[in-house]
Amino acid sequence: LKSSHWRRGIALFYDKKYEAAAAQFEAYHSFDNVDRENGIWRFLCVYKARGAAAARETLLKYEKDDREPFPVIYRLFEGSLTTQQLQDEFAARELTPTQRMQQSFYIDLYVGLFEDVEGRPETALPALKRAAAANTWAPRAGYGPHYMWQVGRLHRDLLTARKEQP
Repeated sequence: LKSSHWRRGIALFYDKKYEAAAAQFEAYHSFDNVDRENGIWRFLCVYKARGAAAARETLLKYEKDDREPFPVIYRLFEGSLTTQQLQDEFAARELTPTQRMQQSFYIDLYVGLFEDVEGRPETALPALKRAAAANTWAPRAGYGPHYMWQVGRLHRDLLTARKEQP
């Protein structure tokens, strides 16, 4: 059952066991090779363990389409889009209000995590605040989205605490 436990990888990440977390996300990739969210978390783990170059060089590859907005978010982690380009592309999409709320949650969450790992807490924190506090869809959603909303809240709180330390 270990390969199906993506939540274990996130727990290892927050326990600062980055290599073990990356291995967990690699195992999950053999279980579900479509979910780019898994590849993003592996990227974050490898980045923390071995740096940006290693994270980009070993980014998991996907051949099938994933749910929106993960294909475009993944381009940010690949290095083919900037945060601003991602946000501009998302703003230009024709979406229903519900789709916009759902997708903006994930964009804000992963922009916040990306900006933080890149060492830009001043841009990470506003994105995480939007994901964790301003988005009303995620805390009411079930299973994965609700769990990821809790992750966003945790990361926001950790980043806020780091900012407040002298």
